[in-house]
Amino acid sequence: MQSSIYISTVTPVYNGSKYLPSLVAALDEVRTMLKTHTSDLELIESIFVIDDAIDNSEEVLAKLSDEYSWVKVITLSRNYGQHPATIAGILHSSGDWVVTLDEDLQHKPKDIPRLLKKAVSEKADIAYALSDEAVHKSVIRDFAAATFKKFVSSLVGNPNIKDFNSFRVVRGDIARATAAICRHETYLDVAFGWFTRRIVVEEVNLYDDRNQSGEEESGYSVWGLVRHGKRMIMSSKLKIFRIGILLGVFAFVVSILLSIYAIGSVLLNMDTIISKGWASTIMVVIFFGGLSILLTAFVLESLSDMALNLNGKPTYFAVDRTGDTATLASIEKLETNAGL
Repeated sequence: MQSSIYISTVTPVYNGSKYLPSLVAALDEVRTMLKTHTSDLELIESIFVIDDAIDNSEEVLAKLSDEYSWVKVITLSRNYGQHPATIAGILHSSGDWVVTLDEDLQHKPKDIPRLLKKAVSEKADIAYALSDEAVHKSVIRDFAAATFKKFVSSLVGNPNIKDFNSFRVVRGDIARATAAICRHETYLDVAFGWFTRRIVVEEVNLYDDRNQSGEEESGYSVWGLVRHGKRMIMSSKLKIFRIGILLGVFAFVVSILLSIYAIGSVLLNMDTIISKGWASTIMVVIFFGGLSILLTAFVLESLSDMALNLNGKPTYFAVDRTGDTATLASIEKLETNAGL
């Protein structure tokens, strides 16, 4: 008999009291749809992590958890930020797949089956939602976010950074293993890449209802966005240090070639060196300059490796994808029966 496939959702909560009832109602619709049209897909829990909310989200969630037995609430002792709150929720999850989504209805629960189908159809471990249009009211904000991600992606050599999004479906074992090793300054999505390279994206509509109205600003201050970027960079292996190694090697080669040329000129009486002493000075500068660049790049890359080890980057991780075929069949059955 085919075993059930369980889905957990995780939502950090900071300022979403007026959205939470609608979000839970939407999750309940997905839960009912899965129960009605499939026999083995089940949304077993929706975990809400209260990150020292600045509104009455705690009271709202208390009522919702009384009404819906599958709604679970975790309260953090103080405000830690979106990623730590998400990590806390993931560690309390038990599903075969973990879905993370925001509190403000930007991420639609109805898109969960699409993301899950994308993941299992391609034997992937993570599926990110990719917006099919501008997310925010501010064109500048959308452009700045996309540009920054592309810059960091080039800097650290991680092609997935441009697709990072808090609406994601992650294989449960990988989600919990990643959350378990994350430190306070670890960037969660970068850490996911330590466990798997099988990452895909699926286009969905990510419309930011909160910011489109103009009533509320982003939850991130400028300094918060800077810290966000710093964590992304510091959690990655900086490939730019390898440029330093190449520059050092290049300087070595140039200094050797110049030395050969200068010695040859003297031995053959070519008189190509007009100012005596300058050639040797330049060669010494290039040689030791290249040596300094090379050694500095080696030290910095070693420090980068040490940082990753301290952050808990694993040596290996085993994963079971044997159930993906059955999961895909269930989602296709859901699409047929529910007319999705």
